[in-house]
Amino acid sequence: MNTLLNMIWTVDPIFFELGPISVRWYGLLFAVAFMSGFYIIQWMFKKENCPPDWMDSVFITVMIGTIAGARLGHVFFYQWDYYQDNLLEILMIWKGGLASHGAAIGIILSLYYWSKKTSKKSILWILDRVVIVVALSGLFIRGGNFINHEIVGQPTRTESGVKFMRNYEDITPNDVQRVTQMEVYSDEKIDRAKLNAAYDELMTNEKYASVIEQVPNRHPAQLYEGMAYFIIFLVLIGAYMFTPIGEMRGLLFGAYLTLAFTARFFIEFYKEVQVEFEESMVLDMGQWLSIPLVVAGMFFMARAAMLHKKEASS
Repeated sequence: MNTLLNMIWTVDPIFFELGPISVRWYGLLFAVAFMSGFYIIQWMFKKENCPPDWMDSVFITVMIGTIAGARLGHVFFYQWDYYQDNLLEILMIWKGGLASHGAAIGIILSLYYWSKKTSKKSILWILDRVVIVVALSGLFIRGGNFINHEIVGQPTRTESGVKFMRNYEDITPNDVQRVTQMEVYSDEKIDRAKLNAAYDELMTNEKYASVIEQVPNRHPAQLYEGMAYFIIFLVLIGAYMFTPIGEMRGLLFGAYLTLAFTARFFIEFYKEVQVEFEESMVLDMGQWLSIPLVVAGMFFMARAAMLHKKEASS
């Protein structure tokens, strides 16, 4: 029986296909993340009597900042050695490659522009609200990574963990074809229907149990991170709704940076490295990028507390 402590994960990352168009679970969850954020921010703006036209502009601004920042973050932080010779592929986001640290930078820069152009308020005012939905979005995005069998955790080296059967570092379509003797290609390209049929055979026929056993049990690091973000979301929205903390400009933003990237720092110890050069590093790139963001978060929290104390005593 599958549990999070012992799971064989075979889910197809593609939800359905319409001719040449593939709709992936990751894309659907990414869309859910944005729509959830839209309605939460809309509720906040109505609660605070903000101009109605702010909603569309901030949504579009954050969407552009998130996607552009996440893509460029991956390009420059992780694979510039490849993309410097393949500049046009930077635009091909459908091929994969997004970095959450880059997304964080992109969101901050885009909201700085929005604050100057539209709200005329301090950037910290909107950041205090947007980070609440960013935290919730992290749950959906990491859920998408889990379904994609990507950003996997390190082997647990125990009987517990998740076997990511479509993580091609562990078991490739060629392996599945060789073991089951079922063709998985059409015109030299992977045929999704044939591959799924081969996986069904692999999973339901007991004679392949020893093959499945050889696939390593891994930490579901995507779920660790997703749940951490969900808890942070509950903390932040609870503080916004039920405490005066939301009025302490910059405190929620600082709390998000501190909590999210502290969690990211420690969860990275359970992840496989994303690119080769990280293998020789004591701390991986995700951890090095998290450290200044945690420090920045602590700064904004301390600054908000000091300003609040100063205003209270004046």
